[in-house]
Amino acid sequence: MLRRSYLPDDITLDSGETLKCVIGGHLENKPFLTVEHSGVDVTQNGWGNNIFDSQERDMIVSEAKRRKLKYRKVSVLSKNLRGKRDLHGHTYKPTVYVFVEVK
Repeated sequence: MLRRSYLPDDITLDSGETLKCVIGGHLENKPFLTVEHSGVDVTQNGWGNNIFDSQERDMIVSEAKRRKLKYRKVSVLSKNLRGKRDLHGHTYKPTVYVFVEVK
């Protein structure tokens, strides 16, 4: 897992592949999740109904494995929030994004 203080537009691996972020079930404005995953129906537009973020990330990873695409998880947290606590006394946690290979 890569840790960043900002969300990059894309990631270029040493081997030359370009990875782009899957946001909202879409990769480059095309639905990425269009098949049924682990009992959760993913609609035609790539959005899952009533699923958690972690479930969506797991579905993206399993779909990337099924299509034999490379992927990376990137956690993003501002440098100003590292080690700080919110109003409830909990430390801030990074947001996790999945980047998938674009062919």
